[in-house]
Amino acid sequence: MHKIAFVEDDPEVGKLIAAYLGKHDIDIHLEPRGDKALDFIAQQNPDLVLLDVMLPGKDGMTICRELRPLYSGPIVLLTSLDSDMNHILALEMGADDYILKTTPPAVLLARL
Repeated sequence: MHKIAFVEDDPEVGKLIAAYLGKHDIDIHLEPRGDKALDFIAQQNPDLVLLDVMLPGKDGMTICRELRPLYSGPIVLLTSLDSDMNHILALEMGADDYILKTTPPAVLLARL
């Protein structure tokens, strides 16, 4: 089973994605606060990190930048911010992908 650390402050989004991915042999561990993300990720030792951008405490872009030197696995930003500049910034900060929350679940699964 694959394990994903998902930093997402919206409980409904977290539950929906966790339920869908859980049907595909992926275990999701949720953390709602950005300022607790680095410790959470270190504790979980996930196969992949999935980050929202707009989070309480610390934003996903900052988490990505701080995490990249410490974590060699994939980092994916999942966000509602549909902006070329945000997409480019995320990749420059070390993200492996930038996916919009409007992406269909099957496409999200394939990209992860």
